[in-house]
This record gives sequence, C-alpha cells and structure tokens, in this order.
Amino acid sequence: MTYNTLPEGSIVLRLEFSIADAVHQRGLLSVIATAISAWWSRPRLPADLPAALRADLGLPPVPQPAHWLQISASSSIPDPLRRPGM
Repeated sequence: MTYNTLPEGSIVLRLEFSIADAVHQRGLLSVIATAISAWWSRPRLPADLPAALRADLGLPPVPQPAHWLQISASSSIPDPLRRPGM
C-alpha cells in the first residue's frame, strides 16, 4: 500500500518547483515579500471563541491570568515555625 496517490510525484516536490519557477519569473525579493504579506494577512482566531469550539479545534483552554492578589496566603505559604515530621 502506498501513500503517494498522485502519479506526478510528491506535492512537496511540485511545490518546490513552483517556488523555483516563481523566483525565476518574478525575482527573490518579490516572492519573499508576497510570502510575508500572505503570512501577515493570514486568518486569526477571534478573541471571543467559545470553549466548546476551542475544544473541537484541539486548542487549549483560555489561560486565566494569575495575579499575586488572587493567591491566598494561608494555602501557599507554610507556617515558618512548623517543620514537617516534627
């Protein structure tokens, strides 16, 4: 069983030839500028994405910011005079 379903060859190889042809026709700086422009205008995730949709997409849950005021002092700071095992 083979994973190569295209008789022309690998899609990566064809992509490399396409990039080489674009550089040959338009020039290296133009191809790089187009690639940076496409990367810059790529679709972004909305900030208000529901948790169920984040889970469906395989994204981690939205991190909650932790501030030092939100941490209770009694649970995280041990008593200085108490020694474990004594």
